[in-house]
Amino acid sequence: MSHECSIVEDLLPLYKTKGLQADTTDFINQHLASCKHCQQLAASKLSSNQNLSMKSTLTFFHLVFIVLSFMFALNSSLLGNHKSFVALYALFGCLTYLFYKNIWIVFAISSIPVFVWAIINNFSNPLYIKNFSFLEMSSLIVGASYIALLHTIFALLGSAFAIILRRF
Repeated sequence: MSHECSIVEDLLPLYKTKGLQADTTDFINQHLASCKHCQQLAASKLSSNQNLSMKSTLTFFHLVFIVLSFMFALNSSLLGNHKSFVALYALFGCLTYLFYKNIWIVFAISSIPVFVWAIINNFSNPLYIKNFSFLEMSSLIVGASYIALLHTIFALLGSAFAIILRRF
C-alpha cells in the first residue's frame, strides 16, 4: 500500500458523494484504474455505505424541539386567549428552520402538537362534545385543524424570515 493509497482511502467517502473538486476526482480515477487494492476498497466502501445517507436518528436536540413545540402548544395558544403566540410561533419557526433547514419539519413541529392539543383539550369540554356524534367529532377535527393551521402560518412566516436571513 503506497502513500497514494492512504490518500485515496481517506477521500473515498467524498468521492462517493461527489463532494470533491474535478482535479481530485481525476486523481482518484487515475489511481483506481491502476491499483487493484484501492479498487476493491472502493467497491466495498461504496457498497457498504450506500444506505448510510438514508438513515435518520433521533437526537437529543430533536427531542428538545419536539418538547418545545408541545410546550408552545400548551402555553401560548390562540385558544388560551394569549396574543403572544404570534410572536412565539414566528420565533419558534425561525429557530426550527435555522436548526433543521427543512420547511417540512417546521410545518410538522408547529402543526401536529397544536392539532393534538386542540383535540385533547376540546374532547373533554362538554361545550364541544355532548353526544359523540359523527358531526361533533368531525367539527372537532376541523376546528383543531384550523387552529393548527393558524399557528403553523406564523411558524412558516418565522421560517421565511430565517430563509431570508440565511441568504445574507
